[in-house]
Order: sequence, then structure tokens, then C-alpha cells
Amino acid sequence: MSDDKKEQEPENTVEAPSKIDARIKSAQRKGVGVFFLSGSITLFILLSFLLWLFFVQGFKVIVGPSEALPSAKLKLLSGFAWVGDSNIYTLGGEISVEVSADTFQSAKVNIDSQSPSTIEIVLLPTPAQINAVVSTQDPDFSKWQDLTQWFLNGNLVHVGAKLAHKTAPGNYQLDVTHPYYQDFNQSLSLERAEEVSLQADFVLIEGSVSINSVPAGVMVSHNGEPRGNTPLKLALKGGEHRIELTSEDYETVTEVVPISASFLHPTRNYQLAPKPGIVNISAQPSDGLLLINAVEYALGEVKLAANKQHRISYSKAGFSEFSRTVSLDPSKPLDIAISLNPQFGSVAINTNVPALIKIDGQAMSQQAIQSIERKLSAVPHSIEASAQGYRTIKQTISIKPNIQTPVNINLLTEFDARRQEGKPLFVNQLGINMLRFRADAFTLGSPANETGRRRNEHQVELDFSRQFWVSTTEITQAQFAAFTGTPSSSKLPMTGVSWLQAAEYCNWLSVQEGLPVFYRFVNGRYVGVDKSSRGYRLPTEAEWEWLAKKSKRASSTVYIWGNQDKLRDKLGNFADKSTSGSQVIYFGDYDDGKKGVSDVASFDADRAGLYDLAGNVSEWVHDFYTNALPKVDGVQVDYLGSPSGESWVIKGGNYETGRLRELRAAYREFASAGKATVGFRIARYHQ
Repeated sequence: MSDDKKEQEPENTVEAPSKIDARIKSAQRKGVGVFFLSGSITLFILLSFLLWLFFVQGFKVIVGPSEALPSAKLKLLSGFAWVGDSNIYTLGGEISVEVSADTFQSAKVNIDSQSPSTIEIVLLPTPAQINAVVSTQDPDFSKWQDLTQWFLNGNLVHVGAKLAHKTAPGNYQLDVTHPYYQDFNQSLSLERAEEVSLQADFVLIEGSVSINSVPAGVMVSHNGEPRGNTPLKLALKGGEHRIELTSEDYETVTEVVPISASFLHPTRNYQLAPKPGIVNISAQPSDGLLLINAVEYALGEVKLAANKQHRISYSKAGFSEFSRTVSLDPSKPLDIAISLNPQFGSVAINTNVPALIKIDGQAMSQQAIQSIERKLSAVPHSIEASAQGYRTIKQTISIKPNIQTPVNINLLTEFDARRQEGKPLFVNQLGINMLRFRADAFTLGSPANETGRRRNEHQVELDFSRQFWVSTTEITQAQFAAFTGTPSSSKLPMTGVSWLQAAEYCNWLSVQEGLPVFYRFVNGRYVGVDKSSRGYRLPTEAEWEWLAKKSKRASSTVYIWGNQDKLRDKLGNFADKSTSGSQVIYFGDYDDGKKGVSDVASFDADRAGLYDLAGNVSEWVHDFYTNALPKVDGVQVDYLGSPSGESWVIKGGNYETGRLRELRAAYREFASAGKATVGFRIARYHQ
């Protein structure tokens, strides 16, 4: 460095006063910034700590038993929390924690704001596992290995040859039993989560069987091997043993004898049966009674004791009896063919009125007669006499050989028969009143120009050959309850029943009256009708419509009350002005004084003497409903409608009917199930 520079250095090291002041102010500003930053950080930490203290919730988990504590662990499964060795901290919400320890079963703990701050969890020890199998030198063990039983401390835990069982740690006595082997026993001390494998050695028990027979000296075989003659004692090991006794003169005896812990030394005493002789017996007729020594046998091969007398008899009612005594040779079968000779007598039948006579179900003539004689086999016979309008009489008579048996039958009408028995008509007891009608020819359906006509109102020319009875009212709930067995006194019409239920009700009435049922059911399934029956039924559509528009009239009318299109008040129970607000369509200028369904006969009867034919509830009739065009050529007599269909015809209006066209006699609806607006009345043929 030059001298000039050295001389100038002192001047450069001295700063001017203004620069010093500037540096001091800058340092002051930096100090303030550092102080402000450190203060902000301290304040943030302090506020965070205070918020943590205010919002955080802590829980302490105490794990038991004491053996689990050293290895106990907590693990967060769900939620937000800090989990330590035994402490849990959370800002709220539900969390789930798993508590585990070595050789103990894990436990799950759900914690929320309602949980206590100290939670005690006692872990269950992990169970010990016992794996065991039976070992034996016996090759037959597989046949009955399922008889093996495993017990721990006297409790049965498994049945079978192999054991895989978990149990709590502790001391145990293992016992393995089997009826054919000696018991196996072993003490076990099991630790937590310990897996023990062992082998149960089975040794066959030893026993014997004593075998005696009458007669003695019979060969005895054991499992197919000859072992000697009776009496005999065989030493046998545990298991099942096939013992067989054979002799030339006696039938072979075979038995499986078990040797078990419960039966170590069984004794068998056998009574041998002599070898039989064989007799083959055939007979005509083949349905008789075969007795041998007073014991019943079936025809065919029969085994009997040889060299003994046997009494054989064969009989059948109406035939001569066969009897014979035989002795059988065991080496030569005997064949016996029996043929019985029929025996005959006769019957003379007389009736008070011409009747159809059936003997054993076979008609004796095509027309009704009052007397008949027939030759019959000498056996009991059923006789049936029936006449239209009379109660059928059936009885059984016995015919004796070569003798004529007289039979006098007095037929009564059903009415007279019931009166003779002192029985009133059942329907009258239920309060059902019936009126009889003789219908004349009329046209079913409606003409094309009838106002309101629908296309299903086909016109059919009809006539009637049989008078019929019809109930004056619809069947009430009380009258139907007598059928179902549910007590009721209601006079409201029975509704909601299906057509089939109504038909079953009619059949039930027929049975009570002693009449043949009109509707035929097989195993609960409807299969048709008996047209000749006078039993109760539903009115046919033809009968119902004739009653509605022709009965007591010079000519057919459109409505039950006539041809007037104006309803008179209280003419019947229809949808009147009282239904305003409850249904859309109703007769606004009509008042029947009723709202909803009413008791039967609440309104005046029509000109035929029937109640509620037009209103109150609609009615099931007998006919199937079908879209097919009916037979329209010629006159249909006693018309029953279509023979089949999926639904049935409904006639008449009801308390919800608000259109005049639906009150026409020809109007028809259909359904396949019961409705709240549909009931029924009953009918039957007079003869």
C-alpha cells in the first residue's frame, strides 16, 4: 500500500453524521418488525393452545386383564382423533378405536360425546385350539367312526373321528369314547392362543357271545366262517358280528350281534322253525276269504310247517264254501285250485208309486214301475227307489239261497218326509222366505232400439218347463253366518263373497234340507251342475230377468217398476242426492232416505213380491259370463247360459248406481271375485 493511500485512510473511516442517523433508524425499523413477528407467533400459539383446551375432549382407556396391559395397543379405525398408548383426544364426533393385545381377542370401542372420560375394556383371551384324530389298527373302524364321542370336562363337544375344537385356556380332562373301543383319556393344560395336536389311540374291547338253540347241535357261522355247533361261546372283539345258524331240517337264522361296552357278554337263545312245506293256492272268484288253521292268508304261495295237518277253507258270500285238510312235504310243493259255485235266491220289490228301481246301482227298467222280481246271488244287495218329487230310499237286503225275499218301499215327498220326521224346512229356520213361480215364454236381453242398451245384452227366446222357488230377499249376513259358523244378527245383505262361495252356500242349504246338491265340486274345484237336482242354487239370468220385467205383467217392461224413465222417491236404494260429494255420478233429484247399503226389505216389495231386486246390492246369478254370441235360433228351454267361462253374470243395480240405464232389467255386468256392492239371493226348482 502506498503512503498516499495510508494517509487517506483515516479520512474514509469517519462517516458523516447524516449517514449514522440513517443507519440507526433502519436498525430501529428492523427491530420493530422482528418484535412484531415474534409476538404474532407467540400469540397464535397461545390462542391455538387455548382453543385446544376449550374444544378438545380427552378419554383414557384402561385395558384389562393385567396380563394384556404390557402389549395393549390402541388403533383408530374411523373418525378424527389423536390416539396414544392409553389416551385418546378428539375435537368431537363419533370415533371407533380397536383395542388389541398379544394372545387376546381384539375389541372395538365406539366413542362419542356421551362416552365417559375413562373407558375400561376387558379383553378376552384368544382361545386355545385342540386338533385331535382317532388312531386304531382296526380296519373296520371307518364303518362306525361316527359313533366316536369327544368330551371336555364331561361335556360332549363333538361326534366323529376328528376333533377341531376351540376353547378357553385352562385345565381340561379329555375323554374319547366309542361303544366298541376302550375309552381314551388325557389331561390338557391349555394356554392362550395355544394350538395342541394329539392322537387318541383306540383299542378294541373284548367280549363274548353265548349261543344256544332248540334243537341243539346246529352249525354256527361267524361272519361266514363255521365256528362250531350249539351250544357255543365265541370270544369276540368290539363291533358288529354276523351270526348264522344253519341246519338241513330247520330254517336258517341270521342276526347281527353287537359287542359293545354296554353288552360285553350277550346271550342268544334261538328257537329254530322247521323248514316249511309250500302250498300254491289259486281261486275263482279271487276276492274271497282264505283261512288256514283259522288264520287269514292271501292267495298265492303259502309256507306252512311240513308234516303237519292244516285246515284250508275258502269262502265268499253268495258262493258255496271250499274246505280241505292237507299235510305238506317240504321237498314237494302242493298246488290247489279252488272254484266256488254261486248260490241264488230272489227278491220281490213293490213301491207305493211308480219309481225307478236300482239294484246294486243298476237300473232295473227304463221307466218307473211299481213291482219287480229278480233272481239275485245270495249276498247282501243295495236297493234304491226314486221318483220325481219324492225322497229317494236306499236300503240293503240279504238274499238267502233258494228263498224269495219280499221288499215293500213306501216313498214320501221331501216335504212329507220332513213333516213325518217333525223337521221344519231349514231355510225357514234361517228366516229365508221363498216364493214359487211358474214362468212363461219371454225374450232375454234388450232390443236394439232400447235406450241405454249395451252390446252384451243379446236377445234369446226362452221358455220354462220347471217351476222354481226364489228367496224374497237377498241373503243376509246373519243367514250366511250360519254357514260360516261366525255369529251375526245383521240384516244387511251379505256382500264381498265370490260366486263360488255363494254356490257352496247353496249346496250347504241343500244338504241341510236333504236335497241333492245342484253345484258339483271335486276336491274343492267347481266342475259343473246336476241339472236334475232340486237343490238350492243361484237364480239363472233368465229367471232373474223374467222376474224383473215379466212376472205379474201382461208384457215385458224395461225396468222392474215399469217403463217410466222417472224415479219415484223411495222406489229403491240407489245413489241418491245424499251421495253428493262422495261419488261423481248420482241421481240428483232422487231421495231414497238411505245413504249406503241398507237392511234387506227396507223398501216396498215389487209386483212379484220380491225385495231389492233393482237396488240395494247387485246380485250374482247362476250363468257364466262370456263374450261369445249365444245360440239365438229357436226357443231355449230352462236356459242356464254358457257352460263355461272365467267370470259370472251380475244383475241389478245397487246403492252406488247413479245411471238410469244401469237399472234396466236387461242390464248385465260380470266379475270373477266378490265385491262390496254385490250380494245374492237363492233359488231352486220345484220339481
